[in-house]
Amino acid sequence: MTGAGRRWAVVGAGIIGLSCAYHLNRAGHEVVLVDRDPEGDRTSFGNAGAVAVAEILPLPSPGIAKKVPGFLFDPLGPLSIRPGYVPWLVPYLRHFLAASRPARFRAGTRAMAALLASAMDDHEALLQTIGASSALNRKGGLFVYRSEQGRARDEAGWQLRREVGLHAERLDRRQVEEFEPALGPEAACGYVTNDWAHYDDPKALCVGLLAHLRRAGVEVVAAEIAGIDFEAGRPAALIPRQGDRIAFDDAVIAAGAWSHHLSRQLGDPFPLETERGYNTTLPDPGVAVTTMTTFAEDQFVMTPMAMGLRIGGAVEFAGLDAAPDYKRSKALLRLARRYLPGLNTEGGTEWMGHRPSTPDSLPVIGRSPGHANVIYAFGHGHLGLTGSATTGRIVTELAAGRDPGLDLAPFRVSRFR
Repeated sequence: MTGAGRRWAVVGAGIIGLSCAYHLNRAGHEVVLVDRDPEGDRTSFGNAGAVAVAEILPLPSPGIAKKVPGFLFDPLGPLSIRPGYVPWLVPYLRHFLAASRPARFRAGTRAMAALLASAMDDHEALLQTIGASSALNRKGGLFVYRSEQGRARDEAGWQLRREVGLHAERLDRRQVEEFEPALGPEAACGYVTNDWAHYDDPKALCVGLLAHLRRAGVEVVAAEIAGIDFEAGRPAALIPRQGDRIAFDDAVIAAGAWSHHLSRQLGDPFPLETERGYNTTLPDPGVAVTTMTTFAEDQFVMTPMAMGLRIGGAVEFAGLDAAPDYKRSKALLRLARRYLPGLNTEGGTEWMGHRPSTPDSLPVIGRSPGHANVIYAFGHGHLGLTGSATTGRIVTELAAGRDPGLDLAPFRVSRFR
């Protein structure tokens, strides 16, 4: 059965789950949104705030296999693996390295370009509905390099972006300085793209969207889900660790880095990992910055936000339970001072979040092969905010039995079997 009037359980109140609940509610469904801490400080709250339509290149790129040993010996590098976690990571790394083959990399790039093609419009439509149109800053995105040689090493990636219709304009040192006068001579050249925007406060977006859902009649339940109850072989209810079962007709699994625990119970094991990302928000940075900037060679970003300047990035593989290593945040600040000579790094708030990471950097979107009443929407990595509104719209198209206008084969849950 499709159409309005179904009771949908959405597991996960991060930005993906919120967006799915929003679209399903708009389509006339009864929606219950379930999260262990709906008001909590999730990854959606502390991220860099980007709607990064141009950031379509998968993390496993050609040649990355040669770099993997270095990830073990540079704990503060842009991508690191805690040595003790290596045994747990081996199956994931096998798929990761296979995805770095040139043909897989290009196919992944094209799939992400297709998925994110409507992202900006989908965000603006959602924001208009909830009365937050001014929340999205459309100034674009700046990428800076220390040298022309550094930029040349990335030229193949920029060419791939152009091939799928994305915009990018080369900048020399003078033009970089015109964009952001606070950037010192370390920022020697760059690119600017208008396929980029950022939120001044991603937490305010999540809080506002959750409040809108409550006003619209979405039931919000605080519960940690331990499992799924079946009736006649069909998923029929969520089983919380405490409290009553939560019955549903259909369900969306959008639980971020924890989603694979539920997909496994549904017969859909998936090699999901967590990219642990770090940042520091500086309330008084001492520099005026207006454009979200990616420091391409050092692989970190800065975002001007309502509460200060947020500097973050890096990828750490250490699992869901290891304590944060805030030396990584401090290392990013030291890098940032090389580019921003006047930067004041005092008084910052450090943060770490779990980004749900798939081996090929493509999210999981689509129905469970064995259970037609379950739709997956997880694994967006560092593009969760970017793809959130689009994913929610696609899920609702699937719920109605309509063609979402996108080939979902690259995003199927069974692709690594």
